[in-house]
Amino acid sequence: MWIDSHAHLFDYSHEELVQIINEASERSVSIIVSTATSVITATDVICHCDKFDSVWGAGGISPFDVLTQPDSWQQKLRKLLNHPKMIAVGEIGIDNTNPTYPVLDKQLPFYESQLEMAAELNLPAVIHSRGIEKTAIEICKTTGLTKAVFHCFTGDIDSLRKLLDYDYYVSFSGIITFKNALIRDLVSFVPFDRILIETDTPYLAPEPFRGKKNKPTWVSLVGEEVAKLKKIDQNELQRCIENNFRSLFKI
Repeated sequence: MWIDSHAHLFDYSHEELVQIINEASERSVSIIVSTATSVITATDVICHCDKFDSVWGAGGISPFDVLTQPDSWQQKLRKLLNHPKMIAVGEIGIDNTNPTYPVLDKQLPFYESQLEMAAELNLPAVIHSRGIEKTAIEICKTTGLTKAVFHCFTGDIDSLRKLLDYDYYVSFSGIITFKNALIRDLVSFVPFDRILIETDTPYLAPEPFRGKKNKPTWVSLVGEEVAKLKKIDQNELQRCIENNFRSLFKI
């Protein structure tokens, strides 16, 4: 069975979700983590968790959404994270590559505050760190957070080594199937007990569906490519991912 550790499901109707989740189940996807990016979408995530046994949730304010949150966002998010199927704080992070994102000075207070919240609640963090991985890793460590996964990781070897030194996890997305993706060269450096995979639905569909709207069903294609790059049997990789997932998220 495969696990999709990061998918954004909050823009789908109930009917679409039923179809998406049933199709994923038929393709041996046993767990999907519905990941929020704001207070509003965290509320949607809880609805997904309540309606579907295979769906678990993560709630956080993404770097893109920091300017649109209510003044009481911390109180509201903390309350939402008390739900028994909310297993992580995320998606949170910092990004200096996308000009449509708020400036870094606006992102940083939200990132630091949510890392502190994760540490206080004893929850892992799901971290977006595009283009500023080393800083994101160091801030994560400074707050005292011991459990984190760097989702859709595309950093360099130095960043990878640093997060592994701190016992954090790495999640690979459909980018790993793109033949010219530099991240493919780094897979061999990641220990088996630190690997997760994801779709980042509806984004980053893997080959041969690149450019299309992604879905959790295709997490198997990510896993198959990681297995090839690691020179490991797919079933063995599935066992590693399940062990890592349950260890990180305490399920």
